[in-house]
Parts: sequence; structure tokens; C-alpha cells
Amino acid sequence: MGLPNHTLRSSRLRAVVLGIAFLVSVCALPGTGTLTYAQSATPTPTATPSPTPGATPTPTPAGGEVEVEADLAGAILNGILPRGEAQFEIEAGGREFRVRVEDVNLPAGTVLNVLVDNARVGSLTLDNQMRGELRLKTENGQTVPPINSRTRVVVTNQAGATIIAGSFSNIPQPVPNPGPAPMPTPGPTGEIRIESRLAGAAINGLVPKGQAKFLVRADGRRKLNVEVEKVNLPVGTILNVFVNNVNVGQITLAATLENELELETERGQTVPNITTASTIAVTGPQGATILSGVFNTAGLPIAGKDIDDRQFFVEQHYRDFFDREADDSGLEFWKGQIAQCGADAGCVERARINTSGAFFLSIEFQQTGYMLYRFHKASFAAMPRRNDFIVDMQAIAQGVVVGAPGWEQKLEDNKRAAAARFVNRQDFRDRFERLSDDGFVDELFRNAGVAPTQAEREDLLGGLRTGRETRASVLRKVSENAAFSKKEFNPAFVLMQYFGYLHRNPDEGADHDLSGFNFWLKKLDDNGGDFHRAEMVKAFIASGEYRGRFDW
Repeated sequence: MGLPNHTLRSSRLRAVVLGIAFLVSVCALPGTGTLTYAQSATPTPTATPSPTPGATPTPTPAGGEVEVEADLAGAILNGILPRGEAQFEIEAGGREFRVRVEDVNLPAGTVLNVLVDNARVGSLTLDNQMRGELRLKTENGQTVPPINSRTRVVVTNQAGATIIAGSFSNIPQPVPNPGPAPMPTPGPTGEIRIESRLAGAAINGLVPKGQAKFLVRADGRRKLNVEVEKVNLPVGTILNVFVNNVNVGQITLAATLENELELETERGQTVPNITTASTIAVTGPQGATILSGVFNTAGLPIAGKDIDDRQFFVEQHYRDFFDREADDSGLEFWKGQIAQCGADAGCVERARINTSGAFFLSIEFQQTGYMLYRFHKASFAAMPRRNDFIVDMQAIAQGVVVGAPGWEQKLEDNKRAAAARFVNRQDFRDRFERLSDDGFVDELFRNAGVAPTQAEREDLLGGLRTGRETRASVLRKVSENAAFSKKEFNPAFVLMQYFGYLHRNPDEGADHDLSGFNFWLKKLDDNGGDFHRAEMVKAFIASGEYRGRFDW
């Protein structure tokens, strides 16, 4: 299937099989208070597999094709509003991915990079009409990235600044495409909800994320919520929010690198009318695009909080603990674990707790986030702070999906690179550069709180002297010490409850010291590390602070 040259079409998800069109819909989305716990015991479910049980192949319908699209948006650039579109197709002969941009007011010949979920997949060059295109086809021997309805696409300049961005749609549209994607079907009470997953390029080493949600009720009341997180700019930075190129409000960054804008007609505020053709851009103080997208995602038609929906619940765990969107197989597996409970509320609660705890216990997190925790503890004899941790976590987890082809090598490459980056940190160099090799090795083990065997110590020192080891590889080997890993497992588990669920450090927000952290660590220790018997995960996901993240 092809498009007329440089003609941009609205977002849709469609499939055509044997000449008959059918719709394919995939829903995908995205404090305060004291944590409490119940006294009753929580039964321990059966053994927990990895949250990502296998690779996520993109299905190829026999005799047909699949096409997914994403409109791309951005802020005004040199007086002109840029536009773009990304498309992904599967046909009998292979896969194709293409990105087209228009009205990008930069000089002819400017080369722009195309990123898919933060991985560069190619580039495009602007012509003298401010247009450009990237086309990748497997039949040409090119690598085509995997795409689903949660995939984000960003087009950047060579300095890495976002020009236009967006995500693929989950709102289906009949074939042929007559125009803008249709509005979602109203919910049970007549409300219509559409959303936009916002995308942007890395800022100071951290890729920002965002989400915009619009709700219009049957009686005409409207509500708009725009949330941003992982925006690595100074606390207090003011971001402007534009809908259809009209400034509708501002967001002031908190210490957690996140915040939100909320507008409601019930409060007497002006809420723009939004359709599936509406664009949104969040810009920095100088007007540069931080995050952007198009409203092209159907919201969840549920009563209550989003987090009570099993699909949203699972997707949010992928974002909070793996810093990525869910892969299809993992999402379906964990949704199924909860869905099999049916209407049994007790079973649902246990399944949600089991699912939640599994993300920390998974291979993917143990080999990324928990390793970073141990890097920091061995280096500085202290737990990491969240803002530094999420920068490192995003880098070490990039492109890792356990079970996908080549995941083991990708993980190994990422861990090696993470160790190299860590020893080049200024605070690491300030602490260790002056030390001899003997002093370096001994200090790492001292910080880790474990004693190496004589053979282990001599092997590391011999490796440093002969060049077989580097300080990065030694840091990694100390971090992989079995006694050290076992000793720090429970403290890391507790810390990640704060980082993942509450998006803060354990001595911030409602807590002014580590009393809460120490309370949960003692409970976990007293229960032999069993998070079910300790009721730790249960308390965090039921807490007002966690659930308050999903109020709107």
C-alpha cells in the first residue's frame, strides 16, 4: 500500500484480510498520605514467572495486511507549525516503516533523525519545500523496528532537540480513510474520552514522557489533564501547554521532575474542545518542544480510577519499573493472570499484588535496576537517589525485552556500557581516582559491606595490573558478588516501592526521614523477604498516595 507523496493522513489502526475490512482495537494508556497495612495475612499465590514471558512478534494476517499510523506534532518552528506522520505496514512480502514530515521550517538539506521508542532507526533530509521522508522496508534488506499501538516516534535535529513527535493510535478507522479518525464510542454514562501519549527526545540524558487526557460528559462539561514526567530540567521550570497551537496553561516542574495541568469547566476554567484531529505540545521556556503528540487514543470506559482497570494497571507497571511501554505478550500474560479471577474480589486483589511484585523480581529488573542499585551502594555506601537512578535506569534498560531475539546480548552490552558510564561519573572519580588498585578494590568491598575471599580479591587485583580488568569491570564483579546481592535484596525491594509506586525518595513527600522505609524493611526482613506475608506491595498499591497519582 502506498500514500500519495507528502500527503499526511490522520491516525488509525486497521487490518484488511481477503479484501474485507475489520477493526482492530487495542486500548493503551496512561501524593500524599501515610501508608498503612492490614493485619490479615495475604495468601501467597503460585510461583511468579517473568513479566515478559516471550518475544513480541508482529502478527502477519494470512493473505492480507496490517497498517498502523501515527500523526506527529510539534511547536511552532521559525514561525511555521510542523506536521508529520509515521506509518507501519505488514504485507505478505514483508514489513515497511515510513515517516513523512511537512512544514519543517529549516534550511533545505537539513538532516533530521528518526527515533522509535528512543532508538534511532534512520534519518531524513529536508527538501526545498520543507518536506522529508524516511522509508525502511525489509524487502530492501533494511531493519524495520517493531511497532504496536503504544510505540512513540520522535523526529529530532542533530543536536537532539525534538522537532515533532507522537505515538501510534488505538482508535480504529474503516477503509478507505475518509478523513480524521472517528471519535471514540461514548462510555456507559455518555462521556467521551480521548487521549494522547506524548513523546519527546532526551533532555540531559533522560527521555521525558507525558500523557494528555480529555473528557467530555453528556451534559457538555469538559475536563483536560496534561501530565509530564522525567523532564530533566531545573525544579521550578515553567512549561507551556499548547492545544491546536493555542496556549491553554502552564506546568511548573516539581523536584520529582514531573507535574500536571488540570482544567475543568466545573471550576469555571476554559477547557478547549478537543477532537481526534487535535494536536498538543508542551514547550520549554524558549519555546522548544519538550513533548508533543496528537489526540488519537481511546480512553478507558471505566467507572472509578484508571489504575483499577487491569490493562492500565499492567501497562503502568511497565512504565514505572521497566521505563518502557508493555510488549504485547507480556501485557496479555499479566492481564490474563488478573482476568482469570473473574468477579472474585479476593482473587483479583491477590493477583494484582502478585503481578506487581513480579516486576521487581523479574529478570529484566534484577539485571538492570537492581544492578544499578548495587553499583551505587558499592561505590558510595549509600542507596541511590531517584532522579539520578531513573537516568541510569533508562539507559541500561534501553531496548531490553526479555525473550525477544538477541535480548541476552543486548542486556550484556547495556550492562557493560552502564558500568563504564558509572566509573566516569564525577562523584565516582572524585572518590576513587586517587586510590591505588588495592585501595580501589578494598573500598568497593568495604562499601558493599561484604568481605571477598582471598582468591577473589587477588583475581581482581591481578586483572587490573595486567589490563584484563578495568575499574568498570571490577565494579560490576563486586556488584555481582553473591553475598552482596543477597544482603541488599530486601533494602532494594523496599526502595523501589518508593521509586516505582510513589515516584519519590523515601525521605520526601509525606516522609521527612527514613522511618517509613525502615518500617517496611523490618517487616520484609521479619517475614523472610516474603512480600506477601509482609503485606508490603499490598500496602503501597492500596495507598492513597499511589492511587492519587491516577486522580483526574
